[in-house]
Amino acid sequence: MIRPEMRVSELLKEHPQLLGVLIEASPAFAKLKNPLLRHTMPRLVTLAQAARIGGLEPDALLERLNRALGVEAAREEVSVGNESKLGTPRPEWLASPVGFHLDVRPILAAGDEPFGAIMAAAREVAAGQRLCLEAPFEPLPLYRVMQRKGFEAWCEQVGPEHYRVHFLRQREREAEGRGARSLSEADWADYAAEVSVEANLEPPLPMMRVLEALARLEPGQRLLVHHVRRPVHLLARLEQDGHPYALRDLGPGRVELLIEKGS
Repeated sequence: MIRPEMRVSELLKEHPQLLGVLIEASPAFAKLKNPLLRHTMPRLVTLAQAARIGGLEPDALLERLNRALGVEAAREEVSVGNESKLGTPRPEWLASPVGFHLDVRPILAAGDEPFGAIMAAAREVAAGQRLCLEAPFEPLPLYRVMQRKGFEAWCEQVGPEHYRVHFLRQREREAEGRGARSLSEADWADYAAEVSVEANLEPPLPMMRVLEALARLEPGQRLLVHHVRRPVHLLARLEQDGHPYALRDLGPGRVELLIEKGS
């Protein structure tokens, strides 16, 4: 029997024939026809949460899916855990400054997982600032994750398949993940190599240049990177690979990143 806590990715892996049932249930699931999105977007989304995204009651979606498998689903109270922020009152804190703006639509369209980029962007937002996130759907599973990191959320729909989610950091950020690290001013003068990233380099060349330079270092050595912008995708990769880093903004088109090679 299909249950509300089952991930969409698990459902489609075990019962690929139910893709058509999902799409028939709500136009919001039509994007799952794209094989790349089918392997990324549903990984963190449960069926209960997917139902909310598609404007359906979870019980109704589960009954439809189970019926397609010839199973009678017992109706039960479904706890989604992460309720929609759409239609809720506009919070006063929207007047707070934006600490980071991230559009994950191109990431998803390329078939990549945006979670690491979102976490890296969240690390750059100070207390009292907002992370502004552009997405093709309301990211219900993200609300609980961000709440644990000290963020309050509010969402608005600004167009077809275009949602803008605002996350206000309510408390000072803590060390998060393997890549989080507080470096002193003295650390910035202690580096074994440096590399510059020019504005005319097309992705993924900037990230490749940095990772290649980092690969030549020994564990514990540091790489100083002169960049033209905050490299969100690179920060996500550093978090994933366990390389501590610090970043400072020197003005328009001037960002420095100090990376310590992990073990």
